[in-house]
Amino acid sequence: MSARRALAGLTLAISAGLLAGCTTELPQPQPEAAPETPPPALDSARLEDILSEIDATLAEADEARDAELLGPRIISPAQDMRAAEYRLARATDGDFSPQPIVTAPQVAAVAAAEGWPRPAMVVTEIPEGENLPLLLGLTQQNPRDPYSLWGWVTLFPGIEVPPMARPETGSAAVPPDAEGLVATPEEVVARYAQTLNDNDSEHADAFADDPYKDTSRSTTQELDDAIEAAGSASVEAEVADDGPLSLATADGGAIVLGELRSTLTMSRTVPESELTAGGNIAALLDDDEVVGTVSGVSDVTVAFYVPPAGAEDETIRPIGATSVLTEVNRDDEAAPE
Repeated sequence: MSARRALAGLTLAISAGLLAGCTTELPQPQPEAAPETPPPALDSARLEDILSEIDATLAEADEARDAELLGPRIISPAQDMRAAEYRLARATDGDFSPQPIVTAPQVAAVAAAEGWPRPAMVVTEIPEGENLPLLLGLTQQNPRDPYSLWGWVTLFPGIEVPPMARPETGSAAVPPDAEGLVATPEEVVARYAQTLNDNDSEHADAFADDPYKDTSRSTTQELDDAIEAAGSASVEAEVADDGPLSLATADGGAIVLGELRSTLTMSRTVPESELTAGGNIAALLDDDEVVGTVSGVSDVTVAFYVPPAGAEDETIRPIGATSVLTEVNRDDEAAPE
């Protein structure tokens, strides 16, 4: 073996030994631990931007009385109700005005959720010319949709909205069939409709009294008394297609925003009698004479506080409502013989 080849072999052996002796472990990434609860879907600044965009959309559509301008920031049922208010404004030559809606928040809560839909709720400042604040329900239906106004209610006088987590913390999203409450959100809306239809409903005692229910009953009774010489009046409520929209409260309960359809029907039951419709119902009719039946259909959004199961007081409290006449139907074939 030549001296050069021997030297080369020695050099290779020494180099290999040095590499083996100096081997160190490469640094490994240390990811942050996943949070126990999902982060809030929105921060305060983003929520403020969304509310400003909803406000601008409403202002433009309200000025033009054009429901086509509401989307995509105003969705059903809010979109249907606002469109109905525009129709009433036109039909009454401006005697009816859409309800003022403001978005300036007093209190806001957003969902802490990984999936969709992602709700948010806002208690607003009091609109100009009004006496009570609104509760707005917002939602992002899927990742490609913007946050939109889903519905609104006027809060009842003297109501205290249960505390919800602030946007920095986030509140749990509550699905329609969520357990852990005295009733699931969808059960709450369905049972409330039953109590509107039947004073003696098996669920009547589950709900606190509220101004919307009292007004609906008294107005129907007064109308029935007023037209008894010619016919009768009745009202029936049912659960509508949208919702409910729900967000957890700090005590483990939930704010539930649901939609109902309420139908007020005037029936002429006395042959050869005369009966006419009045108010906004008459404004949407070509002829206000009631030949058989005339029915006014209203979309109603109602907000509830639903306590957690096992709470000391398990009474469900309606906290606000808004009703808008959306359509009028007539059936002349139902005339008395």
